[in-house]
Amino acid sequence: MLYEVLVHSSGGERFTIEPDTPLVDGDTFEEDSESYRVLATQPGYGPFAGVIEGERLTSAELGEIGETL
Repeated sequence: MLYEVLVHSSGGERFTIEPDTPLVDGDTFEEDSESYRVLATQPGYGPFAGVIEGERLTSAELGEIGETL
């Protein structure tokens, strides 16, 4: 499953990912040693199963996520 990712918090950064399982709003994932949160998913186009609108997480935000698990 191939997704296009649009990162709002990075000035419009774009990249593609191929996760093992589908991603939904609120999920987190890693790409190139950076962590991201899914803000919203949109229907895909062409080869993409979906388009993810996301934000890059800071180390403080990652700590907060770990505390709630």
